[in-house]
This record gives sequence, C-alpha cells and structure tokens, in this order.
Amino acid sequence: MAQEYVLLTEKDGAGEIALSKNVFELIADITLDDVDSVERIPATKFNKAISCKIANNQLHIAIDVKLKYGANVNATCEILQNRIYQNIYDMTSMKCGSVDIHVVGFHI
Repeated sequence: MAQEYVLLTEKDGAGEIALSKNVFELIADITLDDVDSVERIPATKFNKAISCKIANNQLHIAIDVKLKYGANVNATCEILQNRIYQNIYDMTSMKCGSVDIHVVGFHI
C-alpha cells in the first residue's frame, strides 16, 4: 500500500512527527479560494479534484480546475502553482516535488 503520510522528523526517543496527505489536500483546497479566476470542481464519489501522492518522501499534488472565461490560462495557473507551493511550505515546512494544474474546462 502507498505511504499515506510524510515524515517531518526521524524517530527519536520522544517519537516522530508525520503529516497525512489529507493535510496537503486541504491546504491546496483552501488556496483555490485565493485566486479569483479559478473555480473548483466538486468531488464526486469516484473522482477527486485534488489528488496528493507521496513517493520517496516527496509530495506531488495534481489539481483539476475550471477557469473563468477570458482568464489568461498560463498566468492564472502559474499564480495558483506558486500560491499552493508557498502555502504548503509556510504551513508545514515541506517543499513540494511538483504541483500540477489541469484545466478541464471554462466557466462562463
């Protein structure tokens, strides 16, 4: 089974500190509200709009979004990537391996 958490400190006499991947998904979800041109896609029973993978103790996030019609796709995605990366780093001191933004449509 895939690793469901990231170790922040190695195990010592007092224990270890680890964060669940759900923490990173929640931070990315909250960050979507910061960018005006982005609309989140509601999660369904079989599909999540935000997915988080942890491989070799590195974090990889993929987000499906819709953009408002007329928004600059490259600039909006770059702003969103930077804000997600910065918020995760500020809140957890963890650097993301990658933040992938998938534009799946436009909202008119």
